[in-house]
Amino acid sequence: MLSLLRIVVVIGLSLAALYAQAQAVYPTREIKLVAGFAAGGATDTIARYYAKKLSDKLGQTFIVENRPGGGGIVSLNALAQSTPDGYTLALGSNPIASNAVLNRNPYDWRRDLAPIAMLVSTPNVLVVPGNSPINSVKDLIDAAKKSPGTLTFASAGTGSTQHLAGELFQYMAHVKMTHVPYRGGSQALIDMLAARVDLTFGSSATMMPLVESKKLKLLAITGPYRLKQHPEVPTIAESGFPGFDVQGDYFMVAPANTPQAIQITLANAVDEISHQTDTIAFIEGMHARPLYGGPKETKAFIEGEYTKWKALIDAVGIKVD
Repeated sequence: MLSLLRIVVVIGLSLAALYAQAQAVYPTREIKLVAGFAAGGATDTIARYYAKKLSDKLGQTFIVENRPGGGGIVSLNALAQSTPDGYTLALGSNPIASNAVLNRNPYDWRRDLAPIAMLVSTPNVLVVPGNSPINSVKDLIDAAKKSPGTLTFASAGTGSTQHLAGELFQYMAHVKMTHVPYRGGSQALIDMLAARVDLTFGSSATMMPLVESKKLKLLAITGPYRLKQHPEVPTIAESGFPGFDVQGDYFMVAPANTPQAIQITLANAVDEISHQTDTIAFIEGMHARPLYGGPKETKAFIEGEYTKWKALIDAVGIKVD
């Protein structure tokens, strides 16, 4: 019996040693980084940049797989069901939290996902068509109060960040506008450019080139900071609504139970990349800001977003089918 026990102990120690060795040399093969939106958008752009940088840093190829659907729900649900070995990762963003409040997620992010590292913050911007008579947040509020429900705001769909930004604005400004949801941001943008809708709270990365070409007009920034490239444009918080803060924040996630050593390896690599001068220049070129923080900070960020959007969604009564 004693000999058998010794054999079991030896085998156990050997397996543990092999496991530790495997973690120490991670990664040893190609890693997949899933982006929950189509190619060409902010999520895809950020994913491809970090995939290239991580490939260089860790010595194995990171490939980006675009898996759009449900505002990121499809990609993260697939991630939650992946093997927790560090070879399938994904980009997450704020809707992880807001969709949890709206009971849209088929997964439980606290149970099924492991937050890894913060990446990039892209503030949304409040824009109107280039030929709009509205030139400021004050003009917008005056017009909305003059004819309640007449002004329309476009979004990429019910429950999207743009939709929630519009609902938060109405709630804080005590105005009534009409929400026009689309099946994605591209169709909403087409109608914005054609002035078939009055305004939107779109991603700075997407909207600012159109602002600079005069096709759209920039009224305000939805985040807590003014854009470095347009310091003359105020935030909505500065325009009379302290605390208004809606941004597109991106972070890396892995399946739950991904080994701690792998999580730390990835978090450290991302942190080093995010502090590099060329990375900061790339992010600022998107009218965005780098974010820093590992698993603990990323989890705390998602929890904070959940609390913020739960308060609004409960107050306004937002529901999705």
